[in-house]
Amino acid sequence: MKLSTILITLAAVAATATAEPVDAWARGVCEQSGWRDFNKSFNGKDDLQCWAITAANLIDWWQELHADTLPTGTPRGEEILRTFTQSFANDGSDPDEGISWWFTGEYKPGRDDCAALLPDCPGGYLKSLLPPGQKLLRTLLTQMREEQVTAESATKALIDGAQKGAAFWIGVSYTSPKGRPAMHSLNVWGVKYDTTEDGAQQLCGIWIADSDDYKTGLTYVALKSEDNMLVFDCPEHPIYGRIPGIKIDTLTRLDGF
Repeated sequence: MKLSTILITLAAVAATATAEPVDAWARGVCEQSGWRDFNKSFNGKDDLQCWAITAANLIDWWQELHADTLPTGTPRGEEILRTFTQSFANDGSDPDEGISWWFTGEYKPGRDDCAALLPDCPGGYLKSLLPPGQKLLRTLLTQMREEQVTAESATKALIDGAQKGAAFWIGVSYTSPKGRPAMHSLNVWGVKYDTTEDGAQQLCGIWIADSDDYKTGLTYVALKSEDNMLVFDCPEHPIYGRIPGIKIDTLTRLDGF
């Protein structure tokens, strides 16, 4: 049986699962603790900074795993979020660019409409931890962009990464109630999966943290496959609750080791 024929279908889960679904979490994380979930204040300074808050969550988690080696003066905890808010214009961008800026001082947004880096905000807080010439990509960070993300590839990446203790951010897209296309970034701190009779692992859902939900805590969302993409609904969300079929179209893994 091919993996593509059994991904994320309730019928397949019922027919072929050999055990109860299990959770796999980022290093040091469980449902009750270890995750980060900073939220927007919606004060006109961070309304479009879901990307920065998503990056801040991952950075705070990573820094606490390496607290003994952090350079003196590195912002920690909520100070990470304040640093992002005070360093970038209130506009959209990419969490990967924010993480790169934090580690290395490099900020090269891929689109002209990405948030501007404000003057005298050099970043590069963790530059001394990287060996000379080491790049974040394909070492600590593993990116998957739209052309790479399918139900099958995202399933494999999320399960494999979570089993190794990695954390993630995902980019999602949807159509707003007013019919407008929209994008959003959020964190994934754990996954739920089961194993079929032939040994294949299939993804049931993910544990997410969202800067826009007006709460601190994880939300579990079940996943399904539509048009070969992973999608989910979030009916209890104060903003996205009326939006069906939120699609995962980008994914980045950050390793904790």
